[in-house]
Amino acid sequence: MTAGRLLASGLLGAVACESAPRFTEPMKLGGVEIPAAVLDQGARVYEIRCASCHGPEGAGDGSAGRTLPKPPRSFQLAEFQYKSTPGDELPTDGDLEATIRNGRIEAGMPAWNTLTEADRYAVIQYIKTFSPRWKG
Repeated sequence: MTAGRLLASGLLGAVACESAPRFTEPMKLGGVEIPAAVLDQGARVYEIRCASCHGPEGAGDGSAGRTLPKPPRSFQLAEFQYKSTPGDELPTDGDLEATIRNGRIEAGMPAWNTLTEADRYAVIQYIKTFSPRWKG
């Protein structure tokens, strides 16, 4: 199908909208200012790799997560099990990176070790946007 036919059918327009930036301003997350472009990159990675289990809004309610032995983590609550920090402190970026890279196979979390370092960093920052605990 040519670009003209795609545009006429509305398919090209739908694709163009999906790649439109979501973030127009940087956000301060965990005390660090994250550029909008990084958050957009993280959103794209999240949609492809994470949303099916963790849900489109990070609530842990994705359709693929329903078959797992335990529900996927809700990023909105920002309560993390696999971390090096004490008590209810938020995990470090290194903690989140290790979980993404290595997975938690026993919990149904795949190892996303084929993601580039930039994609892992971006999706970590994007995950933080779901909870007010990270903001500021």
